[in-house]
Amino acid sequence: MSSSEKSLFKRMAKAAQIPEDLADRAVLVHVTGQESVLVENYRGILEYTDSRLTLQTKTCRLVIEGSALYISYYTGEEMKINGRIEQIHYC
Repeated sequence: MSSSEKSLFKRMAKAAQIPEDLADRAVLVHVTGQESVLVENYRGILEYTDSRLTLQTKTCRLVIEGSALYISYYTGEEMKINGRIEQIHYC
């Protein structure tokens, strides 16, 4: 997408009152206690063990660390991770 197309898309999204994070397809992270994380708008899985999950997003890598981690479901756009969540960080 060219810069003029991106600019037009942003203006249209603003006119339609679409939140900026959705218009930019930014990664969205929803945390429920220490047991569950829902990640939206990820691009791919880079690392997956029972203690560490690394996801590629549009702008960075998202690392989720803990114990007994497992992916309870995923689609092309969202993923739910369960287990004991100890840290979430961006790199």
